[in-house]
Amino acid sequence: SGSGKTTIADLIMGLLEPSSGAITIGDRELSGGQRRVWREDIAYVAQDSMLIHDTLAANLAFGRSNIEEDDMWHALTTVSAEGFVRSLPDGLNTIVGDRGLRLSGGERQRITLARALLRKPELLILDEATSALDWENQAIVAAALNLLKGSITVITIAHRPSLISFADWIIALDQGRVIESGSYDEIAKSPDSYLARALRSEG
Repeated sequence: SGSGKTTIADLIMGLLEPSSGAITIGDRELSGGQRRVWREDIAYVAQDSMLIHDTLAANLAFGRSNIEEDDMWHALTTVSAEGFVRSLPDGLNTIVGDRGLRLSGGERQRITLARALLRKPELLILDEATSALDWENQAIVAAALNLLKGSITVITIAHRPSLISFADWIIALDQGRVIESGSYDEIAKSPDSYLARALRSEG
């Protein structure tokens, strides 16, 4: 906590400007009016899943008018949510309640993730998006994220190392500084690494 993870996410999204240096997307510097254009290509999922008191369909299509039902089912399948939605008496027409309270925490988070995917983003940022879930639901979400590899870029911010085991590249932060980076397997095999110590304490 307080190491700068969310600040980095805000910088990547163009919500903050760096005090020095530059942020580049590919070979394009992120500056000026390009920030707004870039944010159109980003989907962001935070720890608190915000759902409106309406149907599942309305929540999935929130803020967009061109979402087809087939697209919704495809996104739900991608995040392992199709089964529980089809089991509901009213399916996509189920009212989720205020802030989605008629759904479990894991179900709400998977609906939020499906909504993010419906934006067809170039970049998906998950900011502690699974930290409030139990281990079973964390595993479901992690498996869903693993299926996205190769299709979009995903940045996952997490305290628990087991939730980032699918990542191609790991960056560990401490008090605003990068203390180690590399592939998950490479760093985890180093017994003195921060990641290896965190894995031992988690187990």
